[in-house]
Amino acid sequence: MSTKDRFKKQRNASGKVTWYFQAFRTTRRGFKTKREAQLAYLELEKQNKKKKKVFGSDEKFSVIAEMWLDYYKGLGEQKQSTYEKREELTKSLSMWIGDKKLKTIDSDFLRDFFFELKEKGYAKNSLYSFKQTLNMIFIFCVQNTLLSDNPLEGVTIPKYQKSVQDLKDSLESLDQKYLTIDELRTLLNFSIVHEELPLSTLFHVLFYTGCRISEALALQPEDIDFQKNEILFYKQTAVKGKQINFRIETTKSVRSARRVVVTPLVMEKLKHLIGVLDEMRANLSFEVEEPYLFVYLDPGKRGIPFRREYVNDHIKNCVRRCGISKPFHTHLTRHTMASLVADHCSWDVLKARLGHADKSTSEIYRHLTEDERLKPLNAFKDLES
Repeated sequence: MSTKDRFKKQRNASGKVTWYFQAFRTTRRGFKTKREAQLAYLELEKQNKKKKKVFGSDEKFSVIAEMWLDYYKGLGEQKQSTYEKREELTKSLSMWIGDKKLKTIDSDFLRDFFFELKEKGYAKNSLYSFKQTLNMIFIFCVQNTLLSDNPLEGVTIPKYQKSVQDLKDSLESLDQKYLTIDELRTLLNFSIVHEELPLSTLFHVLFYTGCRISEALALQPEDIDFQKNEILFYKQTAVKGKQINFRIETTKSVRSARRVVVTPLVMEKLKHLIGVLDEMRANLSFEVEEPYLFVYLDPGKRGIPFRREYVNDHIKNCVRRCGISKPFHTHLTRHTMASLVADHCSWDVLKARLGHADKSTSEIYRHLTEDERLKPLNAFKDLES
């Protein structure tokens, strides 16, 4: 019986209404209200969980977490960057609760743990990442009879309430996440004059396609379809340590692999860049044998794809020097593309261009431009004439 149907009311011979429920092989009767019955059920559920036998749970959490990590990596189903992220999350969890025995970690402890993380200043997304990792560890424990059940079941992340000032700030910053047509034109023209050819071309690709910076940095000449004016995105760069040790991985998800059409102007810029790099390769030494497009040109780093932070610093500097007072960074090129093209295509086309699996994710990137916000006012023209 589901919890939804569990609570039922009955009327005795004198017409008095009481509530009852059935759970854990018992029936509890005589509650004056449904709320009383629900509270009694929760208490019974809590007592029942404490009675459950837990198997082989004297090990410390840190030991079990390490066992899970080895198993998880051994599956070989994820990208290296995903394993690195899970490893960092596991290290953090072990630092906080590593000495606790597995059998002592219950739902109440985990609720308090998440509230402590919130009080320490961790963002909501960080808590979700920790919870997801914990859930994977506990599922592993249940499957290997280290736990009889998953203590995370029913545990929710603490709510993050926004203040009046937070809401006001969010409204005032609506147009801070994308560039207008005029601002974008100014920025791109500025980059052509003041940035090296690979960077200025990269800026065009980022704004025209809305690709992720890691996807752009993995582009090679073979990924440009000059006949169809399309750029193929199916891989991305990842790096840990020195940039020379970068590696190529698949895109963020299967749906992220896509062909994105661009204007002839962008194709001409890419063709020019490829020609310049080919000429340089014929006369100069490159650090990387594979030809990438958006690379350092300085001796010692020549041919190595840019570091993401390097691109981010340059685009922020260009925005500032153009007199644009917006807290800009590379990921907002996706927001800019989505906002500028959304009025000219369907949601299906937009989500395919961004490499999203569903429309709801694309909506995060799509911001109403000033012209679009003014369109509803046309409905009042007849009223005021």
